[in-house]
Amino acid sequence: MSWVGSSAPRGREAEPSLPLLLSLVVTGYILMGKLGLATAMPPAGTVIFWAPNAILLVGLLSTAPRRWPILLAGALVAEVAVDWPEMPLRWALAFGLVNCFEATLAAALLTRFSAGPVRLAGLGSFVRFVVLAPVFASGVAALGGALIIKLRFPDISYLHYWRVFWLGDALGVLLVATALLVWLEPGRRFAWRDRFDRLEAAALAMGVATVSVIALMRESNLEHIYLLFPLLLWAALRFRIEGATVAVGVTTGIALWAVAQGRGPFIELSAIERVGALQLLIAVVALSTFMLAFSADDRRNVTRRLEGLVHDLQQAQGTLERMNADLDARVTERTQALQATLARNEMLLREVHHRVKNNLQLISSLVALQRRGVEAPAMRERLARIQGQIGAIATTYDLLHRLEGSESVDFGPFVPALCDAIAVAEDGRARIAAEVSGAARVDADAAIALSLALNELVTNALKHAGPRPEVRVVCRREGDELILCVEDDGPGFPKDFDLHRQKGFGVRMVSSLIGQAQGSVRLPDTGRGAAVEIRVPVS
Repeated sequence: MSWVGSSAPRGREAEPSLPLLLSLVVTGYILMGKLGLATAMPPAGTVIFWAPNAILLVGLLSTAPRRWPILLAGALVAEVAVDWPEMPLRWALAFGLVNCFEATLAAALLTRFSAGPVRLAGLGSFVRFVVLAPVFASGVAALGGALIIKLRFPDISYLHYWRVFWLGDALGVLLVATALLVWLEPGRRFAWRDRFDRLEAAALAMGVATVSVIALMRESNLEHIYLLFPLLLWAALRFRIEGATVAVGVTTGIALWAVAQGRGPFIELSAIERVGALQLLIAVVALSTFMLAFSADDRRNVTRRLEGLVHDLQQAQGTLERMNADLDARVTERTQALQATLARNEMLLREVHHRVKNNLQLISSLVALQRRGVEAPAMRERLARIQGQIGAIATTYDLLHRLEGSESVDFGPFVPALCDAIAVAEDGRARIAAEVSGAARVDADAAIALSLALNELVTNALKHAGPRPEVRVVCRREGDELILCVEDDGPGFPKDFDLHRQKGFGVRMVSSLIGQAQGSVRLPDTGRGAAVEIRVPVS
């Protein structure tokens, strides 16, 4: 019967068998009806506890609304069977119609205000169930039921009949419908943790039964009733709503039996007062116990969800830690590989530098050997220029490597080194002064172009100057430009000299190299000798 307690839309294959459901509802209705009649109290025979409506309500909630008329017809037949032969047929049918109206109204309201199947899954759903079914639906139906009783027994006030009828139906729905919806809910099973739970449950059951007998069957002070509450709290907190329904059911059964036997703490009251007092006692006991049990269940569910979230977070944290460890290992491995590659590349670069330097020196030596065997002055001069240019490239390359400036370098240290190399090549014939001020960084290609241009300009100055020439080389920075100026003490350039119209190889080479470095060349007027000024953007 896992389908009981669900009113969600379902296919035909998911619905319970209609004959089975109808037989269960009719049988349960008759049994609960006979039990209710056993609690009838004089003078009008009003019952203290009426539970058939709870059976019918659970039956309606367990199937689709299109089947409700069949169940309601079965309930009318069951009502006649319960009341026969003590009550005439017309009165039995009248009570049956009132009971069917109550169950239908409660089922319709619960279905309307529930998001899905009607289940008692927490304190909020239980409060909604109590308000819609035992309070509202039973209270509305009691208006008709009290009217029927008033017509049969006009001696007692209508308000008394309404209150007794309402509380009797409300108690039946509260106790029986709550127990059925809880115990028959799909997937809800009470789990025993160990054997001590069973021993504890047995001790609790014996305690509830014993204290209920003492408090509800003895003609003693009403203070003994308060002994029930610690045990009911025990059941609600330790055994959830399942245990609470059992404990309240045992207490209610003993209380009804005591009243039927004419015993109990309310025996000194009149029959009318006795019914009201016992109904209120059962209502308070059931509501307080059930609400506490549902609250404890909510707290357990929240704690369980939090524990699940904490467990998930711990798993996620462990996964992240493993991923971080794996990532660290990979990064360490990759770093070590990169470091090894870098070390190998540095070694290869040193080897390449060494080979390039040796090759340049070898080329310079070959040019020098060729120069010695040449007698034509023009060719000897050209070979000397080539040797000087190779020397300038070798000096620049060596400085680039030693300064570790693969992208940009300060050109200042290049100037004195190149000047010294040219002075050595001239066997000390010339005096070359180098003046450097400020740092001016240029890229490696511009440094090579400037070195070749400097070598060409200084060589030309030495060629056209006197027998003991003096050359002054100035390197400084102005704003975003590097300025390289070569001055000599010779006769200077002719008045109509145009640098850009010269056809000599050296002048064209200087112009081309500086142009590639996005620089400019001009001839400033210094008042003595010749001067060439080069401007190149700094990096």
